[in-house]
Amino acid sequence: MKPTTWYRGRAVHLLDIENLTASSLPTTAEVTTVMTLYRSIVPIGPMDQFIVAVNHKALVPAGIAFRGVQLLVRSGPDGADRALVETAYVDRLGQRFDRVVIGSGDGFFTELAIWLLTQGVGVTVVSRRGSLSWRLYAAVRDSVAFEPPAPIAA
Repeated sequence: MKPTTWYRGRAVHLLDIENLTASSLPTTAEVTTVMTLYRSIVPIGPMDQFIVAVNHKALVPAGIAFRGVQLLVRSGPDGADRALVETAYVDRLGQRFDRVVIGSGDGFFTELAIWLLTQGVGVTVVSRRGSLSWRLYAAVRDSVAFEPPAPIAA
């Protein structure tokens, strides 16, 4: 069943690419593979925007893989998560978008999801299978799990 929020208006996609790739140092190929799968699962409208966060060591591979996105850099514990959440509040995403897609299963996003929902914003969480925090799952109505292909050993 497709999430109901996918059918309502303009969206912003908040992507913790390290969480989606399951790597703190994802390669450009890993980011590209995950985003190809993401785009095959998540409907993306012509007016949608992307905000992607990584640690400083993942900046170059992520930057090469993405074009036309807002790329945030923050290192340290939950650095990418903190950068995305702070940007969501500071940029008032709840007032500017009809829906938010959170590309991460981290429980760190729970309070943000609740805040957005109380503003009438549709929230969908896209996470790796088995990586969705119970708190985040319980907070949102719509969640989608995906499993990128395992890397091929050389």
